[in-house]
Amino acid sequence: MLTASQIARMRATMNRALPDIAIIQRRTGASDGAGGVTYTWAPHATVACRVSPIAGGEMLLSDRNSSSGDRAVDETTHVVTVAAETDITEADRVIVSGVTHEVTTVRARGEWELSRRVDVKEVP
Repeated sequence: MLTASQIARMRATMNRALPDIAIIQRRTGASDGAGGVTYTWAPHATVACRVSPIAGGEMLLSDRNSSSGDRAVDETTHVVTVAAETDITEADRVIVSGVTHEVTTVRARGEWELSRRVDVKEVP
C-alpha cells in the first residue's frame, strides 16, 4: 500500500513532465436582460499540461468503454495530461498554445491518481 507521502512524491515527479500551459474554460450563463441567457466561455483555471496527438489506429480508453454515450469517439484528436485531481469535466474546453479543444472524455482514475488525462478534439 502506498502512503500519502509516496503518492505526493510521485505526483510531483509527474508534474515536472508537464511543459505546457492550459487554460481550462467553463461555459457560463448570464442574463441577457430580456428574460433569456447568453452563454460564454470563461476561464476556470490555468494549469500545467502536456498535449499528445492521437496516433492513427491508437485505441482510446473510450473505445473500450460503453459510457461514451452517443459521442463520436473518432473525433478525439489529442490527449491532454494535467496534474492529478485537476477540476476538469467533459463540459469544459481547454486552450493550449492558442488552440482550443473540447473535452470529449475525462479518463477515470483510481485513488492513486498520479495525473489526470482527458481526451479532446480540436475546435475548428
